[in-house]
Amino acid sequence: MKMTRVLLFLLLIWSPLEAEESEVRLAPSGTIASIPEPLTVERSASTPLPVTKPDFQVESTQVKLLDVVESPPMAGLPPVEGTITLTVQTAKDPGLPDPPPPVEPKTISNPDALARYATRNAEFRKTRIAFVSATIYDRKRTRVTVYPNGGLDKAVSAWSNVDFNHFCGFGCFEAKDGENGDLRKYNLFVTVINEDTVMRAQRHAVKGMEYEAPSIPTIPDGTPAFVLETENPDPVCLKLIEDMHALYRTEGARMAEAEIARKKAYEERKAYLLANPPKPKDVTVHFWQRTKEENTETEKGGEP
Repeated sequence: MKMTRVLLFLLLIWSPLEAEESEVRLAPSGTIASIPEPLTVERSASTPLPVTKPDFQVESTQVKLLDVVESPPMAGLPPVEGTITLTVQTAKDPGLPDPPPPVEPKTISNPDALARYATRNAEFRKTRIAFVSATIYDRKRTRVTVYPNGGLDKAVSAWSNVDFNHFCGFGCFEAKDGENGDLRKYNLFVTVINEDTVMRAQRHAVKGMEYEAPSIPTIPDGTPAFVLETENPDPVCLKLIEDMHALYRTEGARMAEAEIARKKAYEERKAYLLANPPKPKDVTVHFWQRTKEENTETEKGGEP
């Protein structure tokens, strides 16, 4: 009889916990989230600033041929290697001026400038640094962990039906509860890992091992949703997860398009480099012994 009561007591305690952990959560309907910057940036070719080189009076020249190997310009490409010509020339001192001293900080005394600085500083303090670690399984479900301001002790993990690859490519977003709610600003630092369960199982099978797939809770598709894995989550972390799903509810289609555009630009650049492999460039080094004017002045009261 006592054992039955104990089992019944444990069942009453455990059942609500299980229900709470498997609860599918949606972003609050009143949360408004947006990305205040472009998702794709068109990079135009910039004209390099002109560099004025001194007129070196070469005294001697040494030339060497060197075989060099440099890092590849992109991941997945072969290293940049080849033979370069290293030219070392000794020259007379071209008389270059001393570098300017560091600029001393100026004290701001203008009242308007001080007010603008105070406002900007207050707004910056409201910005929350969001460290996000996401493992995406088969581009369908994501196990995401968030760390508020890098605090490991307050980390919160959840399963999401959102492809967190789409959270790459931009650095910040904003959210607020309703039109008149307080604005929450986030700076994102996202790390993603893509896991192909079929390929992983095949690789394990080749090695005679069994792949243990993760136990992913059931999350319906159709709208961004998640299931918490952490008990008693930190309210700040929970709000961040809700805001990220609210952002995807609003900007998800545009975020997915931006990822496609980034991949296309990456593949185009990679194809160009494969067709036109870069070569290491020749190097010319000028070396001189700097001469300084002798101080012929005599200190007051001293001997020449």
